[in-house]
Amino acid sequence: MDLEQAGRSAGYLYEGLSYDLCGRMFRKSPREAIPLVMILRLKLGLLAICSLIALRGTCYAQNSANIPSAVVKVDSLAVYPDMNTTGRIVLSLKKGEQVVIDFEIKATEHWCGVRRPLQTSRLGYVQCQGLERIEHHTDSPTHAGGAPMSADDSKQAGHHISLPPPAAGSINGYNQIAELAVREGSIDAAKMAEFDAGAQNGSASGMSRAALAHFAAGKFELSRNSVDEAIEQFQFSLNFSAGRADLQLANLLSLAYIDLVQSKYSAALEYLERAHRLAPKSAAVAQLSGWGYYGLNQIDEAIKEWETAQSIQPSQQLASMIEKAERDKTAESEAREANSGHFNLRYQGEATPQLAAEILSSLEAHFRSIQSVLRFTPAEPIGVVLYTQQAFRDITQAPTWAAAGNDGRIRVPVQGLTSVSDQLSSELKHELVHSFVWQKTRGRCPGWLNEGLAQWMEGRRSDRDAAGLIAAYEQGQYIPLKNLEGSWTRLPAPAARFAYAWSLAAVESIIATSGTWGIERLFDRFDVDPSFEAAMRASIQTSYADLERQTVTYLRQTYP
Repeated sequence: MDLEQAGRSAGYLYEGLSYDLCGRMFRKSPREAIPLVMILRLKLGLLAICSLIALRGTCYAQNSANIPSAVVKVDSLAVYPDMNTTGRIVLSLKKGEQVVIDFEIKATEHWCGVRRPLQTSRLGYVQCQGLERIEHHTDSPTHAGGAPMSADDSKQAGHHISLPPPAAGSINGYNQIAELAVREGSIDAAKMAEFDAGAQNGSASGMSRAALAHFAAGKFELSRNSVDEAIEQFQFSLNFSAGRADLQLANLLSLAYIDLVQSKYSAALEYLERAHRLAPKSAAVAQLSGWGYYGLNQIDEAIKEWETAQSIQPSQQLASMIEKAERDKTAESEAREANSGHFNLRYQGEATPQLAAEILSSLEAHFRSIQSVLRFTPAEPIGVVLYTQQAFRDITQAPTWAAAGNDGRIRVPVQGLTSVSDQLSSELKHELVHSFVWQKTRGRCPGWLNEGLAQWMEGRRSDRDAAGLIAAYEQGQYIPLKNLEGSWTRLPAPAARFAYAWSLAAVESIIATSGTWGIERLFDRFDVDPSFEAAMRASIQTSYADLERQTVTYLRQTYP
């Protein structure tokens, strides 16, 4: 049995936890699940693979997934369908060809999974010594002040939001005031009070300085993920910037950006309408407006705004989003609609009105359940689209094993179903948990916690996988949770199977020890602490090493 076959047999496999360039997230349904202890006996050895996986590129900004990371340095480099040089060669790469490395496995041989830039499907596996790394230094996205975005910054931007907060470099007088308002890693409260006092007489210069100071303070708060404080500073700046159109625009874009990150699409569009009146030819206004309309399932309006932005400032990412939205528009041109208090549902002719009504009823029940556990309510109705199997493949471009997707809208193929089965109900709840978690944490939840919680809330438990997980840990041949914070999209199938089982077990362990309140406290720390491990220490008083030991102890006691 090779890796691909093992992955298909393993069941409950998700290679697409995080959102890719086009915002896709896929999951596989639990068909013919095999206990993890059996997976451990596969020919290539899951444990060896899991322990040696190097999760490359898991926390880069969204467009980094399509930046070439290596170039072929030999005359001809063979590409194999699996990691076995005795197998057939599917193609040969020529010297000088650029590729994206999805992951590496360092065992007796050093293998790289590769694909071509701007392609989501993997070409296959090559021996890494035939590649030369490409270093990237100056092409990364930037913050408002021009500083490179970090991994956390790209996740904070949200799976729909591709722009960093608006740039400030072109705002007249900004740099001088910013240096006074924010010094030595903190906001100078005394200086801010001085600026505010200088604006009390209403003079243009005093108002301008106060507006610049509060905008700089807002940027600083946003850079450290203090969102509420950032909003307050941007609002102050907006109030002081009546005579400065450039500052008004920057504040409106910043406030709209924050609302979009929080999935508050209607509120964001109100700011963007004001921004459009100030700058009708702004690419940033048009692009953010497109995201707002797309979040509200207003596809025509989203395409119009993105095409406007593309005509002003072209980008490959915008072109990809326009193409994706056009596919949505074509597929949904004859779709019917059904709505409930928290969902906007679109469905094709294969789905009956009765099935649509049952799905909405099931989603509403799941909504109440998740809302109660997470103590959170999404700001906008959540979009749901029901497809035939073929339409689901065509629109989402999902792999054959994917059973559902979530790119801000829950996408589910329902061909052949006349009522909500237990399996479909579980899939809907799983995807809905992801929607809740994304909005509650503003995209900052680490992959292992997001996926573990979604599995736990749909009712999965670790009974069948406990023995294999314990064995992997005891032999020191497992994937550390810290390596599972980012994207899992390019993990090989058995490693992904292990990652999901291990993540579920970790979440079970946290809830058994700290209850769901522990999860909520952990979520609340994501905007405060510099790392996920720091958030764990502050909220549930544990480190990654302690959590892994605790998880294994929990498995031994619960599933002897």
